Amino acid sequence: MLLGTLGAPPASAQKKDTLLLMRQLDTLQQMILNMQKTLDTQTAILRTLVEQANDNVNGMKVTVEELRKATQQNLAQNNNRLESMTTQIQALSESLEEAKVRIAKLSEQVAQTQNIIQTLNAPPPAAEGAGGTGPGGEAKPPASVPDADTLYKSGLSYFNGGQYQLAVQAFQEYLQYYGETDLASNAQFYIGECYYSQGNYSQAIEEYNKCLERYPRGNKLPAAQLKKGYALLAMDQQQAGVRELRSLIQRFPNSREAELARQRLRKLGIAVSGRRGT
Repeated sequence: MLLGTLGAPPASAQKKDTLLLMRQLDTLQQMILNMQKTLDTQTAILRTLVEQANDNVNGMKVTVEELRKATQQNLAQNNNRLESMTTQIQALSESLEEAKVRIAKLSEQVAQTQNIIQTLNAPPPAAEGAGGTGPGGEAKPPASVPDADTLYKSGLSYFNGGQYQLAVQAFQEYLQYYGETDLASNAQFYIGECYYSQGNYSQAIEEYNKCLERYPRGNKLPAAQLKKGYALLAMDQQQAGVRELRSLIQRFPNSREAELARQRLRKLGIAVSGRRGT
């Protein structure tokens, strides 16, 4: 009996073990609850972050779309500005060339001025008309009409300054009195440019046609045909505009205007055969 009693664990010891185990189980359950709360909190935070990310992505999509539209509008505006700048550069180049010519003619103009002064000081002959004739019987413009260089320079100055109506008047007066000179085709071309710059494309086409038809050997033929094609496209006459640009490329394949025509046709998605210089 004594041995049996000694071999069995005391009841108090078993009770202590049971209590310890229960406390450990409570602690473990509390840890699980804390972990669940932490997980719920982190899940809520993560859900909030995902929603914010979605909102940011949607906002970025809207911003990108607005930026794309603005970029397209800017490109269209830049193309128009580039065409206008090209015309301005052509006019400035023309002015530079003419300045060189005027410098070479300076001594001749001084002599002409002296002759005019002498003519004004002398009484006019009764038999002469208002226009008068030159030494060889060649008709001369009335004394009140500026010389050719002055008229042409005035037209270019008005054009470069955006005073298109005054430019048209100056160039038309130039053509009236000096329509057979080398710069007559240039004056006719710039009349068309004045109307083109004002958006009057039908009148511009009419003036470009005059340049093409009246001055078949003028140096503004490629430019006039190019801008005629542009004007037709601006009036939504795409078939006629494309035909004009292709004709330009065929007639003047190595010109700068032909390259500009190729670029415009490519923008329209139209295949262009041949390259500049080929």
